[in-house]
Amino acid sequence: MALHRLVLRRKPWTARAPTGFLRAATVFSGLPFFRGALHTLAGRRRPGTDTLVTAATVISLVLRENVVALTVLWLLNIGEFLQTLTLRRTRRAIEELLTIGEERVWLVRDGAEVEVALEDVVEGDVVAVHQHHRIPVDGTVVTGAALVDQAAITGEALPVYAQEGAEVYAGTIVTSGSLTVRATSVGRDTTVGRIISRVEEAQADRAPIRTVAARFTRRFVPVSFALAAGTYLLTRDARRAMTMLLIACPCAAGLATPTAISAAIGNGARHGTLIKGGTHLEGVGRVTAVVFDKTGTLTLGRPLVTSVVTFHEEFTADEVLSLAASGELHARHPLAEAIVRRTEEQHLHIPIHQACEVVLGMGMRAELDGSRLLVGSPALLRQHGMELPGHAQQWTEQLRAQGETVICLAHDDDLIGMLGLSDAVRGGADTVVRQLEDLGVQRIILLTGGSPETAAAVADALGIDEVHAHALPEAKLQLIRDLQDEGHLVAMVGDGTNDAPALALADVGIAMGAHSSHVALETADIALAGNDLQQVAGVVELSRHTLRVVRQNYGLAIGVNLVGLVAGAGGSINPVVAALLHNTSSIAVVSNSARLVNHTPCLPSEPRPCTQPRWKTAECTDARHLGGLDRAPTSTGQ
Repeated sequence: MALHRLVLRRKPWTARAPTGFLRAATVFSGLPFFRGALHTLAGRRRPGTDTLVTAATVISLVLRENVVALTVLWLLNIGEFLQTLTLRRTRRAIEELLTIGEERVWLVRDGAEVEVALEDVVEGDVVAVHQHHRIPVDGTVVTGAALVDQAAITGEALPVYAQEGAEVYAGTIVTSGSLTVRATSVGRDTTVGRIISRVEEAQADRAPIRTVAARFTRRFVPVSFALAAGTYLLTRDARRAMTMLLIACPCAAGLATPTAISAAIGNGARHGTLIKGGTHLEGVGRVTAVVFDKTGTLTLGRPLVTSVVTFHEEFTADEVLSLAASGELHARHPLAEAIVRRTEEQHLHIPIHQACEVVLGMGMRAELDGSRLLVGSPALLRQHGMELPGHAQQWTEQLRAQGETVICLAHDDDLIGMLGLSDAVRGGADTVVRQLEDLGVQRIILLTGGSPETAAAVADALGIDEVHAHALPEAKLQLIRDLQDEGHLVAMVGDGTNDAPALALADVGIAMGAHSSHVALETADIALAGNDLQQVAGVVELSRHTLRVVRQNYGLAIGVNLVGLVAGAGGSINPVVAALLHNTSSIAVVSNSARLVNHTPCLPSEPRPCTQPRWKTAECTDARHLGGLDRAPTSTGQ
């Protein structure tokens, strides 16, 4: 309709429809905005977009410009609908999270396991949790031992070893072993329940972003109507006042923001960025602080072999890697899978062991051609009567200081090698940090629930100066509040359930889409569907370019209005010419906004030189970083 009426200058199909029907459709579409305008007139709120839209609609109806009114109203209603839909889906996702995925649990009573409903569990009860099931309560391990995936709470990809006396959280998963847990918190009092409460509170507490349209209407619309009324009072010429009112009609201004926002959101969708509303698009262009979660956001969230150290002259680095893969071949731990995957990628032969045994929380013990292989943590070697020699202890400390997890390899009673594994930094992450700095972002912060050593290693690799480690969901939420109290407009980039409260409270929440938790995706304002971190800088640049286009649109609308107001006040133009000027400005605004559809973000793309000699990025091509690096020590272990 708008294309026919405003651009092609043809009568649309609606020309054959009854005028009364079109006006009724316009009034019905504008009801939410009319209600807001009435509240403004009653003094309940300050003039805003509702006033602008109502004024444009009323005058368009008077002038029989139904197409203009319907175009503005439908674009705005679509935006309102998307925001409402997003809130509904967020609430549904939160409700699903509260169930923890376990509607019935096994309660231990008098030494027997009894199946009961989750809501019947109270503090002090002991529940049994078996392999591949979620822990339904916060509590303390009474008996058993297991590997527990706590990524939903801490964000860390590697499971932790839980045994008697350890604290565990509701919503985490037992990946291996079994536990009995005495409940200390249940339902909404658990850690995951508090996450839900914080998400809901953050959504309610978030301060609204002042949009360009709101600032325009607050200043221009009252002035325009005051000038028209003043002209009538001075001249008593209703025709002249009507001409000024035609010019002052803010239809072009009403199209200025929604047409640009719609075009920009379409542009983002083409590049794999889902923007859930115009307010969020405007807000991300003004951010002054960006907070990045580490695991799954700046890193890939899965370990890679980053170092291979040989301690025996009879074994090369490739042989150390192959033997380690042999011992780990049937393990399901992420570290074991990373070792096997790296060996296969290097096309190395993996000897098949004759027997193996999992030593829970430590590693694997295997038999290979009559010899014993131990693959695991230094604690596994100590359990079998082996202590790390001095030079091996030095390597252990050095690798751990660089954020690497140490895996030892012993052949019979000889320590023959050591592997370092670490989470891979996402390719292009350092470029994104530099691009954000070039776009004027004042503070870039790395936030993680993991260890300070690993966080510092990632931050050094990416050139990030500010790091916060051991941050659970409530600590992440507090950091966002502190930044906002300092006057920053904050964007939070994350992917996990533990990031959801911070995503909700931040002025703009951005979720990594491909592997994000359901709650994080629904809570965030922007989702990066392709998991391409460089889209973060791209959407900031797109927002800033969109804001420039919006300002140009308002410049066009205001310019025409001002010229027309002056000419109308002097009686130089008649209503017909005024209507022509009015439509011309609308066409100019729509055409200017259309340029955003094919806009390509202009960002520097050259990566930084690789300055971290042993930290890998996913696409790094430095031969020193390709895992399997032979570091044969001398006789002194240096």
